[in-house]
Amino acid sequence: MPQQTNREQAVTNLQRYLREVSYDSLGANTVPIDGIFDTVTRDALISFQQSAGLEPTGVADKATWDALFAAYRRSTEPIRTRRGLFLFPDTPVNYELSRGEAWLLVNIVQLLLLELRVSYDIFEGVTESGVYDEATEQAIKDFQRINLLPETGRVDAATYDRIVREYTNLAQKGQ
Repeated sequence: MPQQTNREQAVTNLQRYLREVSYDSLGANTVPIDGIFDTVTRDALISFQQSAGLEPTGVADKATWDALFAAYRRSTEPIRTRRGLFLFPDTPVNYELSRGEAWLLVNIVQLLLLELRVSYDIFEGVTESGVYDEATEQAIKDFQRINLLPETGRVDAATYDRIVREYTNLAQKGQ
């Protein structure tokens, strides 16, 4: 069993690096971070290998890992100096995201939850849809419970700030 966990963790890291590097490329596909080496991950790896001047094998050999990690480090360098994602609205006072809403901020919250799934391992069913659905609401309740916040299922400024802080801590651990 430990070998499976190590392989899954290696694939998860590979996917995280590919996703981060893809943000620097226009039209790049977003790789899911689920620990499963499927065709989407393989195609993203081949695309990276081609862009890095490596043989496009779809296999993460040492040369590919080294080039990918170097690209990942370059991509995250500017992020290291940031202090947070200041996207949550200041007005109206006491604003909260809740079920049924559909806009970019919901999409960002879902993306952060999906990234945090690596640490929390609980956010089942959350997708990056931009719609605050039942799965997103349940994930927020779980997040709030774990972080000793009021379990409302809605994202207020305190919940958003905690999500961002947890994401920042996770990103710093991966450096």
